[in-house]
Amino acid sequence: MELPEDNRPLLAKFTATTATRIVSPDGSRCMNFEAGETRAVHRDLFAAAIAQHLVPMEPLEYAVPELPENKPQEVTVMEGLVEACTTLIIRGNPNDFTLIGQPRAASVKKLVDFNFTTNDVKRAFEQAMHEVEQNGDDSTEHPEPSVSAAE
Repeated sequence: MELPEDNRPLLAKFTATTATRIVSPDGSRCMNFEAGETRAVHRDLFAAAIAQHLVPMEPLEYAVPELPENKPQEVTVMEGLVEACTTLIIRGNPNDFTLIGQPRAASVKKLVDFNFTTNDVKRAFEQAMHEVEQNGDDSTEHPEPSVSAAE
């Protein structure tokens, strides 16, 4: 039985049920146990101790903290693209869009720090348009004031 070395303590206590001798795989360390004896064992000997049926008296691995549950990457990417597309829509700069009205990849890339496909942007843009329409936010930022033709 092999244990992961990066997550093991340096020493752990083992108890022998019978008199036995354990030896590290490379032969550099060994220990003798009497029946019922409990001793601290170096991690180089953990596998040998288990193979000789010694009983560990404490955990052989440190507790690994549970990581928070992450959203799947595709959900995170889509949320970021929708937010970027919404920003482009609200900004209203015609240079951010192609002749057919889709966001330019370069404009989107300036707003996100991950890779995406054209299809990802297309889906995100459709969702962003729907959200902007639902929110009734059809205002866009215009850097210069509009001049009416009546003046």
